[in-house]
Amino acid sequence: MRRWLPLLLVLLIGRGVAAQPLRVTIECEEEGRTKACPAFLLGFVDANPVLLQSPRASADVIVYANASEVALVDKVHLRFVGTVPGAPSVIEVDVDLDSRADDDTQRAQLEPAFLRGIALFVGARFPNLVKIELGALEAEEAVPKDTTPWDVGLDVGGWGNWTNRYRSYNGSSTVWLARIERRSRAQLAISANGGVNKQPPLIVDGQPVSVDSNNWHAGADLEGAWLYNHCYSIGGKSSVWRDDPKGQFRYGTATQVGAEWDRFHADDPRGNRLAVLAVVGYNVEGYNLQNEIGERFAHYAVAGAIASGKVRKDKVLLGLSLGVGGQILHPTRRHHVSVSPSIEWQLGGHIDLNLSFSVTKRELPGPDESLIDPTDYALQSRLSYAEPLAINGSFSLSIHADRTNGERNDRFSDL
Repeated sequence: MRRWLPLLLVLLIGRGVAAQPLRVTIECEEEGRTKACPAFLLGFVDANPVLLQSPRASADVIVYANASEVALVDKVHLRFVGTVPGAPSVIEVDVDLDSRADDDTQRAQLEPAFLRGIALFVGARFPNLVKIELGALEAEEAVPKDTTPWDVGLDVGGWGNWTNRYRSYNGSSTVWLARIERRSRAQLAISANGGVNKQPPLIVDGQPVSVDSNNWHAGADLEGAWLYNHCYSIGGKSSVWRDDPKGQFRYGTATQVGAEWDRFHADDPRGNRLAVLAVVGYNVEGYNLQNEIGERFAHYAVAGAIASGKVRKDKVLLGLSLGVGGQILHPTRRHHVSVSPSIEWQLGGHIDLNLSFSVTKRELPGPDESLIDPTDYALQSRLSYAEPLAINGSFSLSIHADRTNGERNDRFSDL
């Protein structure tokens, strides 16, 4: 069935070639559910003597791999970016991998796509090392009839730590039901999380003050969208939630509807996204603690807009989200403005930079402090929601000198 595949690229070592192989770097952007990146792709490089694994700084070709999960199939997008004279600067190849197949089957599905891309670069440098043969057309396989747009799942997780005097336990779970088609999407999700923290009490004026705390939150979301065309869509979301007695909400509901403009297609193979969303909605909220304007209950209309983008260009991934929203009739009472930029940048052959930042300026009625027990540590630790300014940031810089022999060894990698 696949007699033409081994003939697509036959790499033979000629005299003098081994001293100057084509240097290849594999970059995994989204790994997916298989071992395609990096294990299988690195294996293909190792299997061809004319190719050599190389650090990014000296690579002739960088292969960027991005996997998108669709049902049981991983749609893998390979982008070959090279600097070989006579070869294209960019080649893009797509291939479907069965995520439930065995390793040999997945390798057989992936290898022809890898060879189709790398052959152009090998052929440009060593024309006599590439042989191509075209085979006869075969009857197209019938489209499987057992496909379904429905998706259902359950996520359960938790963590904890225990010593003689300090104990913490936290858990979360989410169950969802979704239907995703090319022009429509709908999802129902129900989630809950909680935790317990036990530690020795504080001693204030000779009296013990408990600093134990526990928290929980439960909620459900129903959301959907319909694409008018690849640029414009409409959709909405409804949510209900409830906090524990120390949290902000006794209960809450929110419904929003709106329209969105997108620059890229919904299934962009590199995961690019550039969108502007405008929404209007209505919130109904009950509070555990009376707020500073005397409310234990509030309902109000809201409006907002979000502009977000995530654009990848080989060595640079730029992300930015801008959000603004507030209460329609009383915007000075409840509003927020947020800015969240991020960047992942391969500055050079030996330096990587990751930077993210978030600034939120908000206004909402805070708790009535006259009703707060100063010795209630659990409640005091839960009042940050009313702070007018929240700033978060992270920064990492990686400086590395990479090996050049192309060998692999995974012994003791689990320690």
